Amino acid sequence: MKAPLRFRFARGLLRALLGAVFRVRAEGLERLPPTGPYLVACNHLNWVDPFVLIGWLPASPRLHFLGKRSAIYNRPIKRWVLRFMGGVIPVESGDLEHLSAAVAEVLRRGGAVGIFPEGGIGPTEGRLQPLRHGIAHFSARNRAPVVAAGLAGTGALWRGKEIRLRVGRTVQPDGSRSVEESLAAIEAALNEALPPSQPPGAGPRPWPWLTHLLR
Repeated sequence: MKAPLRFRFARGLLRALLGAVFRVRAEGLERLPPTGPYLVACNHLNWVDPFVLIGWLPASPRLHFLGKRSAIYNRPIKRWVLRFMGGVIPVESGDLEHLSAAVAEVLRRGGAVGIFPEGGIGPTEGRLQPLRHGIAHFSARNRAPVVAAGLAGTGALWRGKEIRLRVGRTVQPDGSRSVEESLAAIEAALNEALPPSQPPGAGPRPWPWLTHLLR
């Protein structure tokens, strides 16, 4: 799925804005599949995570995210940003069949879907919460590979904070594995992809309100 011009413009603007506020470091981008469709599984620490993925992963295939309508539209500024960027699939139901249909439609068109398989924001950097089974179901049903990606530095935010994105292994779909075995393989790849958590220095932390800006 080739990204439209509007998305490329919005992505470039987003990357410039985030790059002016934070020090974003990305590694392992060469590990990404050359084309879609595929799933991206990533740990989740704060509101900025999907924007970092959109800004620093390639523009094509275009990256989409599932999001609860009540959560993604709960603030006017968030509504404006997400509508301008596009690529968000608003869902209300947590029913697996409903979510699978939304994911399958993006993958059918050759796109990529970002999933935070922990199901919520994790309290600790460098440590995963138990993964939900949806990511393994989506991969198996669509024969789609899962790219593991890890984030560090987004739990607490301030101006000049270093944010690290690491692309890890790709877990290929395997019809001989059970859902539990597939989920275990994805979890192992995610743990490998997590950048090491480093304690922040003792210097100043300007603009600490960034932590809660779009929560």
